[in-house]
Amino acid sequence: MGSLLGARLSQTECRVTLLSTNREHMDAIRQRGLTVEELDGTLRQYTLPSFHDHRAIREPADLVMITVKTYDTQEAVTNIKACCHASTLFLTLQNGIGNWERISDLVGKQLVLAGITAQGCTLVEPGKVRHGGNGPTHIGEFHGPATERVLSVVELFRKAQLETHASDQVQQLVWEKLLVNVGINAITALTGIRNGMVAKQESGREVCKAAVEEAMRVARARGFTVREDMVERVLSVARATAVNRSSMGQDVDRRQQTEIDAINGAVVRFAEEANIPVPVNRTLTQLVKLLEAGYLENPAGVSSRNGRA
Repeated sequence: MGSLLGARLSQTECRVTLLSTNREHMDAIRQRGLTVEELDGTLRQYTLPSFHDHRAIREPADLVMITVKTYDTQEAVTNIKACCHASTLFLTLQNGIGNWERISDLVGKQLVLAGITAQGCTLVEPGKVRHGGNGPTHIGEFHGPATERVLSVVELFRKAQLETHASDQVQQLVWEKLLVNVGINAITALTGIRNGMVAKQESGREVCKAAVEEAMRVARARGFTVREDMVERVLSVARATAVNRSSMGQDVDRRQQTEIDAINGAVVRFAEEANIPVPVNRTLTQLVKLLEAGYLENPAGVSSRNGRA
């Protein structure tokens, strides 16, 4: 996602630098440029600085977009702080719950904005990403109405041809995004399907509905207003990003740690606090953890999905 957003923003007047611990991806972009496979199948090439080591960045950043996995947030922010000035803004556009809090603990609440994006993107190979679905981005202060700095970031995104809106209720939107992830990510990670199959197949729709409805009850118990048609909205997102492989699905494909603890696992934790039963989310969480443990404990092995042991 960071590559896609960086590519779009690089077409504005701002200077964009990509930073990722994925050395192969960063090296490929630096050597050959970033290729984006668009929704219509066309390929677009972007040239922008890319580094895998924060110490190579010389110019302080005015805005840092955090798109890393939740479990990498602390390390990423700690490293990039060395490339910032006293008023650098940090914008989290991550999945899951708790990222604003993690970043605020490191840089101060006054410097952190939060947002969500419905853009879909898949890493195809080093130096190439596939745009898997279009959708709006919402940005705001974590507490209170949108400020001038929020409006400035929104305007920057719009100049990059990204549909973006300022929000006065970004915490609400973060929870709504969580509900979308709850209904798609674990299902696609466990089954190997793309997002569209969740909505296309009755079995996918049923599991999605059960998981989302559990999470809706938890969100309401925490004081958030949840729209009645939330399940259909999740299925609409699955259809809109039909060709996309969810971020958790990509993690499993690459035999990497997933964000299950910040998504379905977060629903389970909050449900326990409110004494709300969430058997579907608990099962999805346990299954993803089991799958994850299998390949993390045997990193040299080959996935059984490939027909080999």
